[in-house]
Amino acid sequence: MTDVAVIGAGLAGCTAARQLSEIAKIKVYEKSERSGGRIATRFSCVHQFDHGAQFFTARSSEFEDFLTPLVDLGCVARWDGRFAEYDGAQLVRQTEWGSSPPHWVGTPTMSGFVERLSDDLDCVFNVEVARAEKEKDRWVLFDTQGNLLGDYDWIILTAPAPQTHNLLPNEISFKSQVGLIKMLGCYSLMLGYQRAVNLPFDAALVKNANVSWISVNSSKPNRKNFSMLVHSTNRWAEHNMNTDLAEVQGKLFEFTSEILGFNVKSADYVETKRWRFANSVRQTDQPFFLDRDNQVASCGDWCMRGRIEAAFLSAKKLAVELLKDL
Repeated sequence: MTDVAVIGAGLAGCTAARQLSEIAKIKVYEKSERSGGRIATRFSCVHQFDHGAQFFTARSSEFEDFLTPLVDLGCVARWDGRFAEYDGAQLVRQTEWGSSPPHWVGTPTMSGFVERLSDDLDCVFNVEVARAEKEKDRWVLFDTQGNLLGDYDWIILTAPAPQTHNLLPNEISFKSQVGLIKMLGCYSLMLGYQRAVNLPFDAALVKNANVSWISVNSSKPNRKNFSMLVHSTNRWAEHNMNTDLAEVQGKLFEFTSEILGFNVKSADYVETKRWRFANSVRQTDQPFFLDRDNQVASCGDWCMRGRIEAAFLSAKKLAVELLKDL
């Protein structure tokens, strides 16, 4: 049986691993403590925050079919929130999200459905693959400490494009293409309150400001205790990517307070997360990368468009192609 190493346990990595697991021996390496990648959930003592991807929709029949059993299992649910749009600090539109199209979230956490996908996989967490070398037609992997992780026939890389590019050996045919894909940063401000705050929305898109998104995270299905999540714009994050995190947090307090009309700094719990590679612009060339001669492949949302559905489709399309070889 062919030995395959999948690097990254986000939706793309777990999808590719599951698709190939019946005909190959799969090992998944993930540098974080759980699966999910940027479909992420962070916890305080009493609050939880979906501080990465906020929701997803299904535009393809393939993704709809994928979601159906997860909905039946209770891992995915509809978020029928009150939606608003702001122009700076001015509320300009309010509506209700319904079923056209449904807005989906993982439950009871955003990352929950990816964690469910990884349950039956051979995953190694808290291990970052730092180097891949070819020895006797096998790929040998090493972690950041130089420790040997194992050797494999194939490797599939699903980390964000800049990280994948850095890990790819120079002889890989698509390394330069991956290096051209630009990923944009973002900051996430997490705010937890003992008492609920009265807001005219559950999710808000903000334009013409340094904040792009504000949501009541606790309005999603099966969440407890009032919490809010704020995303900066990619543009502001890119200009402040190396700014001290405390200073960033202070600015996000200022921006969000101006939009909402009250001092959000009064939150009982506050945390800020720096995402260096949050999303990417739409790609049109191909949904995955494949070097058959060197037996290396790569997939992820950044191969197509920075959406959750794109991560799934990229991985599935790659798996279909690899099944011809394996």
